[in-house]
Amino acid sequence: MTVGSGAHRYECVDGWPNLPGGLALGWIGSVAVDQQGHVYCFCRGTHPMVVFDRHGEVVDTWGDTFLNHAHGVFMDHAEQLWLTDRFAHTVWVCTTKGEVVRRIGHPGVSSPDGGLFNHPTNMHLAPDGSIYVTDGYGDNRCHHFSSDGKLLRSWGEPGRGPGQFDLPHGIWVMRDERVLVADRENNRIQIFDLDGVFVHEWTGFRQPSDFYVDETAGIIYLAEVGGRVSILDFEGAIVTSWEAATPEASESFKAVHGIWVDREGSIYVGEVQRDDALYKFEPVG
Repeated sequence: MTVGSGAHRYECVDGWPNLPGGLALGWIGSVAVDQQGHVYCFCRGTHPMVVFDRHGEVVDTWGDTFLNHAHGVFMDHAEQLWLTDRFAHTVWVCTTKGEVVRRIGHPGVSSPDGGLFNHPTNMHLAPDGSIYVTDGYGDNRCHHFSSDGKLLRSWGEPGRGPGQFDLPHGIWVMRDERVLVADRENNRIQIFDLDGVFVHEWTGFRQPSDFYVDETAGIIYLAEVGGRVSILDFEGAIVTSWEAATPEASESFKAVHGIWVDREGSIYVGEVQRDDALYKFEPVG
């Protein structure tokens, strides 16, 4: 059985991934995939990073000595992993083997104590290499850094109005210079320019959490903590969506938290509020 509709139909791969005994993923912050098809699951289980091959077999684990609380993950064109560590108030930049090459923030130091972040949620690289971070749980702000890590500007405050947030949770900078922010508890996506000036909002979502944008296809993949995966066009309209791994599934999604799409068009989804809930959806047709 398939999920989705029209040109966007998928089948959940049964038995993927294959978790060996003694390894648990726990709640999953997010997921990313490299060009070789290795899947990087940033999670809160036995190890903070669990790496699978395309068939769902575990090939590596790492991060036990420095990663604290898995939240967001982004993979750049150089195949470096940018890991947003909520409890450490830090964005770590790592190789695919788990070597730390740089960081933004001060591990263990929140903004009230002189750090940069207060429980950050996610980040994204703009086309010019500058860095955007959602600082969601403590500060309800977004930050824009230069490519070398200098803070250029911050914007946002608690609230429901334009440019205000109730848990900014995911962020993506598009080639057309629109900055998408998943304003989770306001059930909307806010759109800003590169300087953080409010442009527009898309409403009616179910606690939007994380994005993956396919610029070539002109579609946005959206994880929603309110129990849904949606595919949007570039105007924010929902093209298709689904609420469970298969139409006949006895349980709906609990809380879809992270999403990524590989070079073959397969969608990877991870949940929180439910242990070991990692799914692979392969395109049909």
